[in-house]
Amino acid sequence: MGSEVTKAPEVTLIKSEMEAAAARVAERAMNTTLDGVSGVLGDLFGGWFGDGIKQWRTRRLIDTLIKTKDHLEAAGIPIENAKSLPMGELYAIFEGCSKQEDISLTEMWSALLANAMNPTNDKYIDPSFSRILGNLSGLDAAILKYIKDFNRKRETLSATQREILNKAQTDRESKGEKSFHEMIDEIEKEFSEWADNEHLSQFSEFSAENISYSISNLLRMGLIYPPEYTIPENLIQVGVQKKHRNENELVADDKRLRAYLRAMNDQAGAAIEKKSTLQSLVKIVRPNWPMIQRNSTIQPAYSLSGLAIRFLLACSP
Repeated sequence: MGSEVTKAPEVTLIKSEMEAAAARVAERAMNTTLDGVSGVLGDLFGGWFGDGIKQWRTRRLIDTLIKTKDHLEAAGIPIENAKSLPMGELYAIFEGCSKQEDISLTEMWSALLANAMNPTNDKYIDPSFSRILGNLSGLDAAILKYIKDFNRKRETLSATQREILNKAQTDRESKGEKSFHEMIDEIEKEFSEWADNEHLSQFSEFSAENISYSISNLLRMGLIYPPEYTIPENLIQVGVQKKHRNENELVADDKRLRAYLRAMNDQAGAAIEKKSTLQSLVKIVRPNWPMIQRNSTIQPAYSLSGLAIRFLLACSP
């Protein structure tokens, strides 16, 4: 009994401090004074929710606001110097983050809010980003992050390869040292192992169906696209067709356009609904080096769109 009495004040104090810290962030974002974070949901959403749901959403909001405070302090921005936000934009963020318990998505919400409140931030924060984030699942976010991390790792690898090739043009290989081909082979192998392990660690617990559904969702939202897919030219062909009595008629052939729209619809999920082939996140490729033939690797089958790149930047610390 004695231990229970001693533990209770400590837990209460921690919760009180957490809510006070979260309330300071909310006050600055709303440019007002609040009586604790518990009043935020009431101010924003009125009497829509019962006590149980309101408490759960308040806990989610507090978690996000505390992480937002950490992001701002890491950027060297005191809470009192942070920007307040338009209520419409803030409403969308509070509404979204208070319904989220996925850790990765909570982190993205807090980073989005922190970047929006950072007066020195040069990242573009589009009001639509909160809507996009609210439509993502944890698996959707993991796929976007995987593609982003892969691209960044690939850029680093390419820079290292260029350094090796530049050195090969100016220096002679010394006896006993690795050849330039061996060095390229080695870093390609390391990259291949990283790509395999990263894919396995992040997606081994998800079924092929779930991954395919997430790909469809990301395609619908315009966040990814197949890199090898190009829009065909002359989607509509216009010509002159001769009719009776030497009259000409201007006609348009939209077969290519209809074929293109069918293909895009199929990529965006119709293939799943028709029980067709599921969409795969990765594909197997070989290094772009003629002298290296043994180190194949996997790479994302999709590329990030410009919208996705801006969105991920805004949702990153």
